[in-house]
Parts: sequence; C-alpha cells; structure tokens
Amino acid sequence: MTSKTSFAFGFESDPDARVVVISLVGKLDPMATEELTPRVEEAFQAGARRFVFDLSRLDYVGSLGLRLFVALHNRVRGQGAVALSNPTAPVLTILDMTKLNRVLRHYPTRHEAVDATNV
Repeated sequence: MTSKTSFAFGFESDPDARVVVISLVGKLDPMATEELTPRVEEAFQAGARRFVFDLSRLDYVGSLGLRLFVALHNRVRGQGAVALSNPTAPVLTILDMTKLNRVLRHYPTRHEAVDATNV
C-alpha cells in the first residue's frame, strides 16, 4: 500500500484476474487523487476494463475523486464496468447529494461489486 498521512490505496486482482480492486483508505482529497490517478491509468493502459473501488475505509471523497470515478466509468463503458463497494456513510451522502449514485453503481460488499462487474 502507498501511504500519506491521510490517504492510502492498494491494488489487487480478483482470483480470476478479471477485475482490478482498488482499496481506498482515508481522504480522497486533491493531493490523494493526484497520487492515485496515474496508477489507475497504468491499470487501464495494461488492459484492465473492470474496476471495483473498495470504499469501506474511505472517510471522504472530493470532487476530483468523484471525477476520477466518473471519467473511468465513461472510458470503460461498453467494454467493462466500474463499481463501488461498501461506501461509508459520509461517502454515500456525497454520492447521494451529487446524484452520482445514479451513475456509479455501489454494492454493500466487495464480492457483490466484483460479481456485478463480471456481467
């Protein structure tokens, strides 16, 4: 895991290596998004088209983090999927307030999110 004082992330693949799972911890503020974006881009350039963001330990997501999720969703549309798993209450509130819960699918567990991206 890469870490800063208030943010960390980790990349892993599901057992069948079809889905990239990105675990986010802390606050996805502009500096954290700047750190995360190139890693997501690397996975995309390597051929990944199915992504799950595990938000179970994410305390905050800012507008740039939301933009990262939506941009990736738009890039993989028709070829793959982006799903969010287990968003915390503060993150879920932001998704609801911005109405991005209508664009970005979210699931209560990582397993359900991974399954949904494999459809």
